[in-house]
Amino acid sequence: MTVTIRLARPADAQALPEIERDAGRNFLAIPDLAWIASDNVTSAEDHLSRVAGATVWVAEDAETGVVGFLNAEAIGEDLHIWEVAVRGDFQQRGIGACLIDAAFDHARAAGLAAVTLTTFRDVAWNAPFYARNGFAIVEGDGLDDRLAGLLRQEADWGMPRRCAMRRPIS
Repeated sequence: MTVTIRLARPADAQALPEIERDAGRNFLAIPDLAWIASDNVTSAEDHLSRVAGATVWVAEDAETGVVGFLNAEAIGEDLHIWEVAVRGDFQQRGIGACLIDAAFDHARAAGLAAVTLTTFRDVAWNAPFYARNGFAIVEGDGLDDRLAGLLRQEADWGMPRRCAMRRPIS
């Protein structure tokens, strides 16, 4: 397997919703989160706007094509990760970590302060995965207004047990 991480191109945007949908099938194993597997995914058009901003990276297999992506956005002094998704048949191979490294390298080169995200606190491929990749949960006084607002919005959408995480650039 030869997987290359690169910035996404406009032509990649059409493949990203299906990758997100495929990765979301993992939630079928968690009864109270199984609904995520059939929930809406980010549209190709929405991906295109971030592709244009050079904050979407894809993992491309030499034989299969695009098999994963990381969709982010620079917000203030942070690069915020909105989604990391890898096709089910390519998971557990370090692709997600490589995508995170590419986003982190971009944030460092851009002079940003941190990479942030929100995720499920107790889902193995969420907060524990990000913790293994240098992120720490941000709570209490460390939680800024933007991240606190995202967590409130996600709670309103019926997404329980969410947390904010941050990986500083230093």
